[in-house]
Amino acid sequence: MSLATRCPQCNTLFKVTSGQLQLHDGQVRCGNCKSVFSGIEYLTAPDTEAWQKLDLGPRGENPQTQAGAITPQTADSLFPSKPGKIIRPLLNFKQGSTAIKVACASLLTTALIQATWWNRHFLVEQLPTLAAGISQAGPGMQQAFSRAATRSLQVEGSGLQALDEDNLRVDLTLRNQQVLPARWPHLKIDLLDPQGLVLASKSIAPSEYQVRDSEAASQSRLIAGNATVEVLAYLNISKLNTQLPESAATGFRLELFDLGPGKHP
Repeated sequence: MSLATRCPQCNTLFKVTSGQLQLHDGQVRCGNCKSVFSGIEYLTAPDTEAWQKLDLGPRGENPQTQAGAITPQTADSLFPSKPGKIIRPLLNFKQGSTAIKVACASLLTTALIQATWWNRHFLVEQLPTLAAGISQAGPGMQQAFSRAATRSLQVEGSGLQALDEDNLRVDLTLRNQQVLPARWPHLKIDLLDPQGLVLASKSIAPSEYQVRDSEAASQSRLIAGNATVEVLAYLNISKLNTQLPESAATGFRLELFDLGPGKHP
């Protein structure tokens, strides 16, 4: 059904349909002054002279179109879309301020650097030449790219030697199976009796054992990629086993573990 509404700004009369009003919640745009208003609120009374003069004939009969009347060609421009349905980009870099652009670029750069750092081991391991260079680099570079001992080292040989009645020496051969440097491990040594029972246990930090023909492990360079090292650990039975001093240790059990920074990859 055809209706008519009047612009409250310029008082121009327009033809509308109930379908058009329902589709756009009654919002229309004046074809004369371009203001937007509620076509439902300003519907005109049917007994006015202006209503009688306005052509409300059905479409298809080519009625005389008055200035400002709604036609199929102008309907889209006269009936604005709902503001809530307009989709705009969250960030418009062409119109945004320089500060916003700099902030976004900084966030992206920070995220890229962080992702690269967390994946640094994997990235370097794909470049053997670079990994070999890091193994021979200074302590700072080695530490930054080093791997945990438990993820890198394998015990290739071990032995127990009695130095005297109270003192023992444990010899270990450790091999770094990775291409990146490995941190020195902490050692847990269990001394066993002939039945395999634990007589005493000792946890030894890298500062308490030494590299063969060298200084304490904590003072030495990290274990280079694909390198093999020999370490020596000394134990005093009388201090470890005060409850069973007469028991003689005939074997041992060894475990490598990480502590502190060594817990990280």
